[in-house]
Amino acid sequence: MTARMSGLLAASLLVCRLVCGLASGLACGRTATQAPLTNQRAQASNAEIRAIDWQNHTYELDELGAVTVHAGHADFSISDDNKAVEIGTGSGSFAVEPPLFADVNGDGVDDAIISGVLATGGTGHFSEIRIYTLRSGTLVVLAAIPGGDRGDGGIRRVALDGTAVIVERNVLVEGD
Repeated sequence: MTARMSGLLAASLLVCRLVCGLASGLACGRTATQAPLTNQRAQASNAEIRAIDWQNHTYELDELGAVTVHAGHADFSISDDNKAVEIGTGSGSFAVEPPLFADVNGDGVDDAIISGVLATGGTGHFSEIRIYTLRSGTLVVLAAIPGGDRGDGGIRRVALDGTAVIVERNVLVEGD
């Protein structure tokens, strides 16, 4: 990436942050100088979300149900009712990368950014990023960033730029 492209990307991110912040404040009937509503609630500490063992954790995988990773990986089979059944080595797998932490929602407390890859037994390996936060001591998914199947929109890398989540994707064709 050239320095000019990098500068344009940084300027674009700054403009997006400013426009989105102003738009979200006005959409709520609040002025741009008022604190976001998310800052008005009781806050957890950064230590709470960082204390979760994300590499040995149970994740809810939409229609497949709960899957527990050990050392960042789980193997499972899929039952007749399309649920994940953890019975040793199976045809499916789920893996997560070590977490990244940043205050993504602007509430003053870190959130966890978890990148995962799901394979359900065929040739597809589907990536996704989920951003978790704690609300009143309960872990909730704040947002999900869908990926794709490896070379077709799959997530190559996740990084942080302050509180912004930067996603690099694999593409098959320029402009994808």
